[in-house]
Amino acid sequence: MPAPVRDALLEAFWEEGLVLFGDRVAEEYALRTPVFIDLRHRLYDNLDTLSELGRRLHAQIARTAAPGKAQQVIGIPDTATPLALAAALASRNSDRPLYYGQLRKRPAHYPGGRSGGSAYMGLADAAREITLIDDVMASGDTKLWSIDELAKDGLQVARILVVVDREQGGAEILSERGYPVESLYRVSELIDYYAADGRIDAETARRAREHCRSRRFI
Repeated sequence: MPAPVRDALLEAFWEEGLVLFGDRVAEEYALRTPVFIDLRHRLYDNLDTLSELGRRLHAQIARTAAPGKAQQVIGIPDTATPLALAAALASRNSDRPLYYGQLRKRPAHYPGGRSGGSAYMGLADAAREITLIDDVMASGDTKLWSIDELAKDGLQVARILVVVDREQGGAEILSERGYPVESLYRVSELIDYYAADGRIDAETARRAREHCRSRRFI
């Protein structure tokens, strides 16, 4: 297999232990899975990587969002909250700036008023096209929960953008419900990338692919 073109973000994911395969998963998390993606913990130790990830997310939105439509990003709590903020910050001074909003796992507990019982923090502007951001796509359940929560404040999600699609059927489930899904990477692309230069051996790559195929939700 020829060596792929070097991807600085995937190199950072590997070096910082954000994407783990085989024995590295058990050593780090004591989990018996051949592939594990965790865009938390060490990601926050390297703001350069977080900034680059935000830039990539913004670039993807800029390529596919409706022209002339105001854009907003909201991250699924908690993992994707900093990812959405990084994308919004990366959009500053660009020709496709992003508004930012934050979704909480639980509504705020204020006495009342228009925002007292909402799980959403930010301006609710129906004119904005909303991209819901998350780290990975598996079943799609957390995306559907977030879509329902945002709808309580009159916010309609236009698309979902994830860093890695685990190719387990969640993207198809959401697309069938009217929510197109985009990803920076598919898990098969990650496996191919790290296997190309021997960082993961053929057996580990096979097990990782089979693991995702055998755990599809549709």
